[in-house]
Amino acid sequence: MIELLILYSLKNRERTLYSLRSNIIEKFGYFTKPSIGTIHPALKRLLESKVITIRNDFSQGGKKSTFYGLSMHWQKKFNDLFFLPLSENPTIFFTELQSRIAVLSLLDRELKETFIKDALIKLESFYLDLKNTLEDEYIDFDQYQEELLKKNISDIENFKSFIEKLSVKD
Repeated sequence: MIELLILYSLKNRERTLYSLRSNIIEKFGYFTKPSIGTIHPALKRLLESKVITIRNDFSQGGKKSTFYGLSMHWQKKFNDLFFLPLSENPTIFFTELQSRIAVLSLLDRELKETFIKDALIKLESFYLDLKNTLEDEYIDFDQYQEELLKKNISDIENFKSFIEKLSVKD
């Protein structure tokens, strides 16, 4: 997930580690606020796969600044990362889904349509699992568990409606 946000943030210009973190929080802080300790290892992974470049610059006083940028083939890696299977864990799934929606503009029309279709299928699967669990006569939920299950079902219904409204424009 963080790699997608990094690549998105580097698409227009080079950035230092701190500038990159600031940009990610500015653009995506409504659902994630990664630390330097999360971003730095992701940058290393992207460097190892030669998706990003590194440039060191020195000020007149000798202070070193490291700038990260995109290599020529970053879009292929972005697409590969974007279409990694979504988590089966609902908590992680929804964070991954938000990350991908937030950077959806970097995909071409056909890939956007594929993503939207796949996301709706996965949401429907979660929805049916929760409905079946709620209706299972052999599971005894207390009132709080039952209300939480109903809330999660409602959240999935809302998320499905939201994704259905995403229009593919190009």
